[in-house]
Amino acid sequence: MIRRASLRLLLTLLALAPLPAHAQVTAELDALWARVAQSVATGDPDLYLSTYHPDAIFVSARRGVTRTVAEDVEANRATWNDTREGRAHRSVEFRFTERLHGQTSAHEVGIFRYASTEAGASERVVLIHFEAALVKKNGVSLQLLELQTSDATEAEWEAAARTR
Repeated sequence: MIRRASLRLLLTLLALAPLPAHAQVTAELDALWARVAQSVATGDPDLYLSTYHPDAIFVSARRGVTRTVAEDVEANRATWNDTREGRAHRSVEFRFTERLHGQTSAHEVGIFRYASTEAGASERVVLIHFEAALVKKNGVSLQLLELQTSDATEAEWEAAARTR
């Protein structure tokens, strides 16, 4: 009787054990996406690059572009400068439709909403389906790959708000 109760207790504890770890990894990844959003809003390419592995790759299937993230930041240096110097306002928001992760790696799928307002112009908003592959090195999650697959619709964006 005691052995059966102990076994049930052990199985229950084992079943519940991954939940705190899962929540911790999700919180760490949410913090990474918050840093990405902060970097875009403040025009801080160094903060942005700090969320990526040094050899990370950027792929925009929708535009037919592939290069390192560092090359992509350099290609868009004027955009970063305009934001930092107040000539433009930018923001990015993320919604996830699939979040797979363990203690050392993650794959996130979702949509991001990128809004940009140049001085004297109206706001331009794009919604983009994306995937990110991440690795955890020395306790820090870093993106290895950013893959922008296609444009998203407002309906898909709203649906993503109800997912996970």
